[in-house]
Amino acid sequence: MNIRRIIKEEIKKPSEKEFKQALKDIHILIPSLSHQKIHDEGLVHNSETMIRLNREVLEKVKEGDDEVLDKLWEIAGTLIMKNAINTITFYTK
Repeated sequence: MNIRRIIKEEIKKPSEKEFKQALKDIHILIPSLSHQKIHDEGLVHNSETMIRLNREVLEKVKEGDDEVLDKLWEIAGTLIMKNAINTITFYTK
């Protein structure tokens, strides 16, 4: 597994407020990941599938799923989004 996210142990665990803000910050990336999954798995591309996948991805993010967080990291375009992913990772570990 190639994890590029960096977590510094000496930093205190983020608060719940910081975690919720991080979820808001990366929320825009979730449809991109769902769309990617539709194409990778050859799923039907409609609003029902997108809604279902968006919910699944969000739940995995909240659980701290490394695979999903790594994929989000790869498509994150700004340092703010990468920092949000680091916050989520550190909060859920």
